[in-house]
Amino acid sequence: MQENLAAAKYEISRAVKADLTAITHIYNASVLERNATATLYPVDIEEREAWFNTHEAANRPIYVLREICEENLTSGDGETFEADDCERKFDSKGENLGTANQKSEILAWGSLSDYHPREGYRITAEISVYVAPGARGKGLGGRLVKFILESAPEFGIKNVVALIFSSNAASLNLFAQFGFARWGELPEVCDMSGKLESLTILGKKLG
Repeated sequence: MQENLAAAKYEISRAVKADLTAITHIYNASVLERNATATLYPVDIEEREAWFNTHEAANRPIYVLREICEENLTSGDGETFEADDCERKFDSKGENLGTANQKSEILAWGSLSDYHPREGYRITAEISVYVAPGARGKGLGGRLVKFILESAPEFGIKNVVALIFSSNAASLNLFAQFGFARWGELPEVCDMSGKLESLTILGKKLG
């Protein structure tokens, strides 16, 4: 499944192995910020390969969100424009020249993972979303959450859970906007190098 958002200049697609470098880079940025993952130290690509391989199962996808850049564009009256920093181009008459669908860097990624490895929990998946620091505040996390929730039922998923540090107000608010409810809290279960974090469990039933 693929979502093309030409007007917004973004594309969401299922990740391939070649995307792992960018995925790891974005993940490590969150590791250093110490507010979104319990991983204490940056990981290398080799360490993330095993994680990636578990998501090659059809029902546990990883998605990446890319910006779509424009190549050189030519208007109806022959004017040629060079793309610059992925900005949409217009001719001298103000007509939109559109996009040439040139893919740019990955700005965010999201995944559906096993909530629990035992088979009976196959109808429940954990959602994770990470956005590159320089791409935040553009609604990209929300785009990914929406896309993943719309895709989940085709994988036989009936419940989606999000495990979020209770201090991470931004992430809690994001998922609340998509109808996630508070299903529980595990108090001070995570030691972030001396700072104890509680874990809030958010959940949403699908369909």
